Amino acid sequence: MPQKTRSAKAPQCAVIILAAGQGKRMKSDLPKVLQEIAGQPMIFHILDGVRQAIPSATVAIVVGHGKEHVEKQIRSNDSYSDLDLNFIFQPEQKGTGHAARFAMDSPWGEAVLKSRVPVLVLPGDLPLVSPELIAQMTEELGRSSVMRLLTCVLGDPTGYGRVVRRGKAGPVLRIVEEKDATQREKELHEVGTSIYLFQGQFLKTGLSRVTNKNAQAEYYLTDLVSQASRAQKKIEVFQWSESQDLRGVNDPWELSQAGRYLNQRIIQKWARSGVRFIAPELTWVDSKVVFDGIAEVSPNVLLQGRSVIRNGAKIGPHVVLKNVDVGSGAIVKAGTVGEDAVIGTGASVGPYAHLRPGSEVGEECKVGNFVELKKAKLGRKTSVSHLSYLGDAVVGENVNIGCGFITCNYDGKTKNVTLIEDDVFMGSDCQAVAPVKIGKGAYVASGSTITEDVEAGSLAVARSRQVNKPGYAQKYRK
Repeated sequence: MPQKTRSAKAPQCAVIILAAGQGKRMKSDLPKVLQEIAGQPMIFHILDGVRQAIPSATVAIVVGHGKEHVEKQIRSNDSYSDLDLNFIFQPEQKGTGHAARFAMDSPWGEAVLKSRVPVLVLPGDLPLVSPELIAQMTEELGRSSVMRLLTCVLGDPTGYGRVVRRGKAGPVLRIVEEKDATQREKELHEVGTSIYLFQGQFLKTGLSRVTNKNAQAEYYLTDLVSQASRAQKKIEVFQWSESQDLRGVNDPWELSQAGRYLNQRIIQKWARSGVRFIAPELTWVDSKVVFDGIAEVSPNVLLQGRSVIRNGAKIGPHVVLKNVDVGSGAIVKAGTVGEDAVIGTGASVGPYAHLRPGSEVGEECKVGNFVELKKAKLGRKTSVSHLSYLGDAVVGENVNIGCGFITCNYDGKTKNVTLIEDDVFMGSDCQAVAPVKIGKGAYVASGSTITEDVEAGSLAVARSRQVNKPGYAQKYRK
């Protein structure tokens, strides 16, 4: 029996997601539905749409190629813990009808029939399908209807199944796949999108009658359209005007084009909420990035993962941030790279700073050019202006770190912590050999290598005494 996560609400709709394909044209060992777009696998975008539009749905994901990997990826995402997910294995992939039949013949399918809920079928490679489209597709079927068919009119319908009607605008008779279409049928511009809503019993019965007598020797889900037409069953047609939302992904080029369109959609949404993108066509924003207020984003910026950009923040050009929380009024200057880090309110970072995972820049801090932080926590109003490395460090408030400071945090076996308390002045070109503590208000002279704790309020000088030898310069020149 398929594994599942139970939803507390009774399902008002069942969903089958077809995710078993290998996607040979992707030229990748990664299962097709796990190819990333806007920072997450394609199938995550579909699950996001289902969760938003019909959160009480019971969902069957038909898996095949890389099934363990697909299931592990989905189950490890906490966003879907409240969905009733069921994974159904299809050992051989013989077409969309074949995949849907595995779902309906499973214990999950039997439970769906008993509950008498409609069944929505979604391909796993349509990452641009919006929650609004899913919500409209799953509105209640008419009493006499056995299915709802989503269609779209395309200027270039190449590769899509054509919708054949009785007359130009009459009832739908069938959908014919391009490889099986006549030349006249290929000239039609209304296409099927592989998205359907079925009355459950009709879907179950119809799938048992589907054959593979076609050019690809596959079992087509589209055959259910002609079955319904021949039996004079009512077919509802829902035509979607935004053809880009139905863009399928079959190879790396189509993946990049879908990503470009989705990025445009994401940026447009945030721009209309008040975010200023100076060059939106040169900016990339992942789908889970959040702008919490008005912000400004310069050209050639890449915002990834679950980054949060708060009100009044400014992101300079060529900045790359992944899972970074940027505080209100903070400035991130050109060329800065950050991952799994926090930038506090009013802080200034960069240009060309590197915030590695675990770094926290406090309120009103200054982290200047060519500074690298790794698991370093800086207190309020601390300044690390330039050319320094702080790793595994805890730094207090109002600390001044001079140019060229380094924490020597690794002894070849373990990482050790440097603790610098409030109001410390650290001169230029110093090193702190961890583990070491520099007490509150201490002053460390430039050029010092600190190997022992420095007491609060002390002056630490740890360098060789200067010796001048008159006349030696001329001797060395000779």
